[in-house]
Amino acid sequence: MTASTDVRERQLALVMVDLARFTQAVAGLDLRGLASIVAAFYRTADDVVSRHGGRVVKFVGDGCLAVFEPGDVPQALEAVEALGSRVGALGVEHDLELELGANVHVSTVAEGAFGLDGAYEVVGTGVIHVYRMGRGAGTRISEPVYRRLPSDRRSPWRKHQTPAFYAREG
Repeated sequence: MTASTDVRERQLALVMVDLARFTQAVAGLDLRGLASIVAAFYRTADDVVSRHGGRVVKFVGDGCLAVFEPGDVPQALEAVEALGSRVGALGVEHDLELELGANVHVSTVAEGAFGLDGAYEVVGTGVIHVYRMGRGAGTRISEPVYRRLPSDRRSPWRKHQTPAFYAREG
């Protein structure tokens, strides 16, 4: 592994997308069919993200982590919407029920060429948060993302509270 010591802390808009209910959707495919769908998703996600000014950091299984400049939150959300449409079309093309799930968050991260063989990478609690914001079809945004939206783009969003949980004492 060759890693760069050029690591910077900076704020980025983080976008985590995955194919909701993917395991069920592809249950009847052979391995080549599965690989074909995943490869098509990767190409589609890379195309949509780059066309909207973002950068794909990595793909993992049926998921993708991408970054945008923090001022480009509206473009990040447009990318999610466009990718959702393209994923639906991909599903129709392959006779599968595919839907996109997405989480979008703004956070300060460490970024640089410190991945395997000097690949671009981002790490930090914000990355963990964007993965844990929720799952399933639909789009979830964090408070920092909501605050960056122009007033006329906030009306479709509804605030949800974290579900209550119980913990054993002692």
